[in-house]
Amino acid sequence: MARAAVLAAAVGFALAPVYWIVLTAFRPREEIFRHPAALAPTALTLEPVRHVWLGSQTNEPILPFLGTSLLVSAAGAALATAVGTLAAYGLGRSGAASGRLSLWILSQRFLPPVALIVPLFVLFRDLGLFDTHAGLILLYTAFNIPMAVWLMLGFVEALPAEAEEAALLDGASRAQAFLRVALPLLRPGLAVTGIFTFLFAWNEYLCAYQLTADRAATVTVYLPRLRSAVAELYGEIAAAALLSVLPALIFAGVLQRHLARGLTLGGDRER
Repeated sequence: MARAAVLAAAVGFALAPVYWIVLTAFRPREEIFRHPAALAPTALTLEPVRHVWLGSQTNEPILPFLGTSLLVSAAGAALATAVGTLAAYGLGRSGAASGRLSLWILSQRFLPPVALIVPLFVLFRDLGLFDTHAGLILLYTAFNIPMAVWLMLGFVEALPAEAEEAALLDGASRAQAFLRVALPLLRPGLAVTGIFTFLFAWNEYLCAYQLTADRAATVTVYLPRLRSAVAELYGEIAAAALLSVLPALIFAGVLQRHLARGLTLGGDRER
């Protein structure tokens, strides 16, 4: 009984901000600023969602920003996962991967982006990558490769080498053994790595804010722009937050079957 009460309290605490965002997204403006605040909906409207989706006098439509986020996040996650898988496979099968090497690879992701933003800005400006989709894709790929290598290394080490050795004995090349034997068995790891790298890129704000202007601005840059001359547009901000979460939820839902299996395998591995 006590465990159920603690669990219910934890779930309620975790879902309370989500409930309030949903409530704010569908409330009229006067209800948002009502004092004392009503915890249950008393009046609902689709105006904030419509303003965000179609645009209004105070803000642009969110759809181009969502499209940019989807493009750069998906491309960056795919490239980082591909490079990370190849690197992890090479390290794992060559026996070069050790605990210290794994930690060193992961440590490359520890450096906060704010420490790199000034040289990145100069580099992007000189190379003509400022405010371009290609620039953000390259940046997110580079940032996420260490995480992808570290994640995939555990799955490669857990993969039995006998199946690949049998393929090599049957005349397959090393590349064919990797593509036809190892890669299908690594699908849970690919799903886990793809989802994590996608979400890291999708939620990234600082670099997207500093290295883009209008053409390649992502949805995380769109949210702070929701303001009028007199106040913040809280209803529109909540509606945009809900819309910005949907693509990530759909992406994770599509890969949910592989994600559950991959997280289980990843939890069993030892380093």
